[in-house]
Amino acid sequence: MSADKTSRKRTLDTFTRLGGNKILPDAEKARQHFARTARDDVARIVKSHKAWIVTLAREDVLETDNACRILEALASVDFDHMVETYDVRFDKPILQVERYLVEQVGEHGSDVVAGRTLPPPLYRMKLREAILPLIDATHELREALLARAGEHAETVMPGYTHSSHAQPMTYGHYLLGVHDAIARASRQVEAAYAATNRSDMGCGALAGTSFAVDRLLLADLLGFDGIIEHSNDCVAATDFVIDLAAAVTNLFIPISRAANEMGMWTMFEMDMLDIADSIAATSSLMPQKKNATICEHLRFGLASVIGLYSEIATGAHSAPYGDTMDVMFIWRRAPAIAEKGAWGCRRMKTLVESLTPRPETMLRLAREGFSTAPELAAVLFREKGLAWRTAHAIVASVVRRLIEEGKTASDITPAVLDEISVAVTGETVGLPAGVLQSAIDPRAFVEAHASRGGVAPQEVRRMLEERNRELNGDRKRQQRRRQHLAEADARLDAAVAALTGKEQAENEGDDSNG
Repeated sequence: MSADKTSRKRTLDTFTRLGGNKILPDAEKARQHFARTARDDVARIVKSHKAWIVTLAREDVLETDNACRILEALASVDFDHMVETYDVRFDKPILQVERYLVEQVGEHGSDVVAGRTLPPPLYRMKLREAILPLIDATHELREALLARAGEHAETVMPGYTHSSHAQPMTYGHYLLGVHDAIARASRQVEAAYAATNRSDMGCGALAGTSFAVDRLLLADLLGFDGIIEHSNDCVAATDFVIDLAAAVTNLFIPISRAANEMGMWTMFEMDMLDIADSIAATSSLMPQKKNATICEHLRFGLASVIGLYSEIATGAHSAPYGDTMDVMFIWRRAPAIAEKGAWGCRRMKTLVESLTPRPETMLRLAREGFSTAPELAAVLFREKGLAWRTAHAIVASVVRRLIEEGKTASDITPAVLDEISVAVTGETVGLPAGVLQSAIDPRAFVEAHASRGGVAPQEVRRMLEERNRELNGDRKRQQRRRQHLAEADARLDAAVAALTGKEQAENEGDDSNG
């Protein structure tokens, strides 16, 4: 390298516009931070640089020999050396890579950023990497919920509305309902991935570029599904991050709600669920304690997600529609919400798999809590032709009487029913004992409620079959996403090889002509 080039390399300054007046951070602290945090960023930067150089070379914007030297340097980037030679004047990882390339190949190493604003497409690449394991985590949680729901399709328990006994259900039906909420949110996460996985590379700072670049080729080489076409929208858009934040919020809300209920169901007073010793917590003071604190972790997890959502949405609300620091801060925060969502799914999966139902307790509570009363009213309506509100009034009076007497639904008899009916309507209902017993039996209640989506075991199993098919389809889409990225990496490697091979062939031709 000539002395002139060496001198220019040494005086390269990314803060030139500031006339050397930029206050720089502590060099050693900045170097250590770079060493801790930048390795993955550098890998993304290298990949995007390769695609950019290939595209510029194909359009003859960049001389082939310069392109090949840059690509060869990119092929063997030494991150540890980059850390050792860290220069505090280059305050972003992408600028450290540029500095490194100038060191390796001369001043034309800076051509990797010719015509580019620095963030695109790095934030979208990083975010899609965070969303993919989140989608995997939703699939794993859904699988666990479906498996446990299948095991407990006939495990009768009280269902609750307004935190009071309402109608009998099964533990399997309950878990299936939680699954369905998770599944909807999972598909919202997929939609957020689709919105994220669009290339913004080649947008300039807002106006595009005067270089002849094929933006569709750039997108293809980097595994994007397409491009964000409008050049200013590329640097200004935040909707894909809001999409993700909303999806993770919708994912975490049913997780938090179900975890909260499950925690209460482990209480001594309810004893419907037992949590495995392996994930429970104890007390340093109270030796009897076996705490389902994982449920509390999941409750608080929702607070963290909503906090991130609020930060992201509030950060976007007044930012000018262009490239601003607000937008960059939003992009940088986005992976954290995906990671929190994946954490919540993994912890919820652990909880679901570690809870053991107590079927006898569940059934007893369903019987004692008058949750079959709606079916008794329905029987009076169907079998005896009573007006619905009349049947409702009779059963309500029966329940009130028995509660006052300290009795349960099992104590309802035809005589009691007739006595109350006479008081309400002036006539007996004459309901046979067998029909009455069937109406107030939680198991019979569950079997009878076989309407679409109902609690009947056969209906739960039908839904489970359908949900498992849907999950398989969702997993196949996830496989295609990863395959698409792998194939893009292969196309990029092939494009680099073709370009560097071209230079080698030309050089060999020049030697033979000599």
